[in-house]
Formats: sequence, structure tokens, C-alpha cells
Amino acid sequence: MRRLLPVLLTSLALAACEKPLTAPDNPGVCWRMAEGMNGKPDFRPIAPNIDTLENCAVRLEGLHMVTGQPTTGAFQGRFIYVTDEEISVASGAKAQRYRVFTPAQRQEVRKGIQTLLDREKAGG
Repeated sequence: MRRLLPVLLTSLALAACEKPLTAPDNPGVCWRMAEGMNGKPDFRPIAPNIDTLENCAVRLEGLHMVTGQPTTGAFQGRFIYVTDEEISVASGAKAQRYRVFTPAQRQEVRKGIQTLLDREKAGG
């Protein structure tokens, strides 16, 4: 037990030093979160010159519709979460989430995205 205690204390100390996940805050860039090479979350840009969080959320909703998987992204320091249930935003990975679109607004967004996907599929 005496040998195990220093190992446990060291593990706890290292875990406490680990920085919390933060969202990129580059102005106007919409990001998606993916697993990095080291197994930790990594953000990758999906669109530059985005003017609002809502427009970034729409891009992430399109990604969600194509993959069928929950999607996490970021815009100007805020996390955006896209699930089957809702699109929400939070100031931190463990912070309170707030809905971006009402269910009716989200349905309109999904219709527009589906129209674009159908046009792309048809080659036009």
C-alpha cells in the first residue's frame, strides 16, 4: 500500500495540472472538433469568413446530417454541440448549454440544408 500511494498521488497531481479544453477564438472561423493524433480533442477549421455563431451552427448541422453523428464545433471561443435533440452553445466544455435554434427554426435550417444536399447529389 505504501508503494501505491505515491503513484496515486502523482497521477492525481498530473490530472489536476491538465488544462481544460478551450474552444479556438479566431475571429470568423468555424471549427469542428475531431480526435487528434494523441487521442485528445483537436479543432479543425471547416469554414473561414463566418459572420455569426448561428451560421457556424448551420454548417455543423449540415455535417451532422451527412454523418448522422453528434458533432461538436466552435466559433469565437464558444462550443457548439449538434445532436439529434438540439443545437446548443456553451462558453466552456462543462458549462451550461443554451439552445441556438428553436425546434421550428431548426426544422427550417434542416430543410434548407437538405435542398442543398439534393442539388449537389443531382449535380447542379
